[in-house]
Amino acid sequence: MNTGFIIHQDWNIVAIATTGTSNVKTGDMLQIWIMDRNLHPVESVHSGKDAELQCKGCPFASGNGCYVSPLPLMAIWRKFQRGEYPTLEKGSISWDSLFAGKSVRFGAYGNPSMLPLEIVKDIAKRARKHTGYFHDWHSMEVKQAQEYGRFFMASCEKSNVKQAQSIGLRTFMVVPELEEFDGIECLADSKGLTCAECGLCDGTERSNQRGKALPSIFIKAHGFKVNKAKEVLA
Repeated sequence: MNTGFIIHQDWNIVAIATTGTSNVKTGDMLQIWIMDRNLHPVESVHSGKDAELQCKGCPFASGNGCYVSPLPLMAIWRKFQRGEYPTLEKGSISWDSLFAGKSVRFGAYGNPSMLPLEIVKDIAKRARKHTGYFHDWHSMEVKQAQEYGRFFMASCEKSNVKQAQSIGLRTFMVVPELEEFDGIECLADSKGLTCAECGLCDGTERSNQRGKALPSIFIKAHGFKVNKAKEVLA
């Protein structure tokens, strides 16, 4: 049975980590969902509030091609509103038990940069592998973007991918069609690996530790709103 835990919340957002997933692309990973804690996910999208808060910076927000299905979002949000998720304290035995040695997907929905950096560091330190993408890097001071970029990929478009790379970020880009880009195609598509097996989308920290840069990543537009996504990217 899938279980979930609140790992952070403030007046605006709640971050919930869930165990177990049916996502065949990611494979067996803990999924961290960053959601508007006050608005139902569908209302957040329809009102455009998602583009101001949890999905800030993403061109696919507000119904413009996001690949995330609303069904798990609604189920998780309803359980949160009913008070069915316990809160875990960072550094507790239960916290360590949840994250130690696991593969973690930061941001199954929402920008994981909405998590305090100390929480990100702590989870990444305990996890076996992690992946993450933040689309609000260009609204941050360079130093802050680089700090989050240690753990997450800068989610980009053609118009700003070079900007992100110029400040030392590894980039992840959704493209309408496969072309020649700086980096490699997502290995889930090109090699059939799951994210849990691959783990390349983990920012710059591993590159810095090894002294050898890992590649940036691009992926062809996908999801249940793929045609809308391609329109946005055109």
